[in-house]
Amino acid sequence: MAQPASTAAGAATRAVSSEAASALGGMTLSATQMRIAALRAVQTGHYALAVELGGLLLRADPADPYGHFVIAQAELRRGNPAEARKAARQTLRYAKTDVQKHEAARVMAAAHALDGRYFLSQLWMRRAMMDVPSEALEQRAGREYRALRSLSRLSLSLDLSVAPSSNVNGGASEEISTVDGLPLVGILSPSAQALSGVSARGALSLGYALQRGPTSETRLRGYGTLRRVWLSDESRDKAPDVENSDFGASSLEIGLQHRRQLGEEGPLVSGSATLGRAWQGGERSYDYRRAALSFVQPLGALTALTGGLSWQHQQDAENDFDDVDTLGYQLGVIHDFGARGAVSAMLVGGAADSDNGQITRDTLGLRLGYEPGAPLGPVRLSFGLSAFEHRYPDYRVLFPVPGGREDEVWRAEMQLRFDKLDYAGFVPVLDLSAERSESNVSRFETETFALSLGFKSRF
Repeated sequence: MAQPASTAAGAATRAVSSEAASALGGMTLSATQMRIAALRAVQTGHYALAVELGGLLLRADPADPYGHFVIAQAELRRGNPAEARKAARQTLRYAKTDVQKHEAARVMAAAHALDGRYFLSQLWMRRAMMDVPSEALEQRAGREYRALRSLSRLSLSLDLSVAPSSNVNGGASEEISTVDGLPLVGILSPSAQALSGVSARGALSLGYALQRGPTSETRLRGYGTLRRVWLSDESRDKAPDVENSDFGASSLEIGLQHRRQLGEEGPLVSGSATLGRAWQGGERSYDYRRAALSFVQPLGALTALTGGLSWQHQQDAENDFDDVDTLGYQLGVIHDFGARGAVSAMLVGGAADSDNGQITRDTLGLRLGYEPGAPLGPVRLSFGLSAFEHRYPDYRVLFPVPGGREDEVWRAEMQLRFDKLDYAGFVPVLDLSAERSESNVSRFETETFALSLGFKSRF
């Protein structure tokens, strides 16, 4: 015959009290007092006693998350990561509150770190953030996550975004094609005109530190992107012969990067070498190899000078005539005004050289950025403006374009990051952008409005 609940609970408490009396030199404790004693044993370094008391609590109730957690903490602190993970898993299994789930996941992270498995530690810290019970504990978890990331040789980041756009294919704004200075008028095909739709983009970055020291690091890195497009019904009616897959694109690259701090007050310099391949519309488009050098030089506590050079050789998959060598440079400054926010200004330029005059070009541009120092309610904002000029001196439309093709491109961006909607350290990000280009070749006069929703890590 089953005992009433009150009788069973009393029997369990008496059993625990009897066992605890032996463990604590004759003292008789209630289950509540034993929980307090077990926690105190952990805090004062009496880990064997804490494990014993936790075990006694579990004799009374095998599903007691507190008993499992005490054992997990004690095993962790006395250097038994495998036993700590075993007890932490049981804590998660029987946890009834967010605090219990959060703390158990933190123990799992710390136990993996004790074994040098820092990447797994980061995953468990992400798990801990899923049940973080307060902002203060979330900030602590963020600091711990950053510390684990700095220790891990393996790094991984993933960016995903979905963007409705008025111009997913970069098409012209008008149907009529004209060239300033030439008596030519044409009609652009529907696929060359702006088509609306939705584009989705994913980017995966992997890195592994081959060498790491106090002032330098050498990292093997891989990077891949994938873009998919879904045309609107209006675009399908406008261009019935065009498929979504025609605008799909992807790339894959592998490279080596070395970073080094030159002296206590010197710049942080970085050099990299990369090999990659790109696909367009499902077909291999080109291979490329790239070398880059960059630096960041602090100018006091709140200002930094940044710059870089890059070279890339792009080998076309079908025609050597379309091979391109591109040299790029950038120079900028970043300043933090504290509560008023941070501003940045970047001068960007480059030149592309090819046997194909349609590709040969010079580029010069300016990017400005501003991020307010404090969020606006639940939203953290950032703003960007850019203006670029592209010159194609040898461009032809049947005949050489007088003075060459000249494009001017203006772009405005605003990003809204919703930090209050945090999940496992990831927050939703909304990007709004508007871009307009003007050209003496009307095919390249475009207007694009896009709204992109994605997720980014806060840490």
